[in-house]
Amino acid sequence: MSTFWQILTFRRMIAPVVLQILFWAGIGGTLYGTYVLTHLGHWAWWMALIFGTMATRVIFEGAILLFRTYDRLGEIREALDMAGPRADQ
Repeated sequence: MSTFWQILTFRRMIAPVVLQILFWAGIGGTLYGTYVLTHLGHWAWWMALIFGTMATRVIFEGAILLFRTYDRLGEIREALDMAGPRADQ
């Protein structure tokens, strides 16, 4: 099955790739905000740098975790299908 067809039939998710792009955009925004605070002479630039990057990471890591869990469950289902029916059933 081609990758394009897998995307159209929702067998392959594109959201994890989009989330990774948005993550790096969020990190870029955090760094830009830190840069602005530094040049304004604001004392909280270091807090924006540390907590902004950590918050961005935690938020996107939680979203990616949902998709990774879905992928692993699909692998388990495929492994069980390949193993065949159990003897006690």
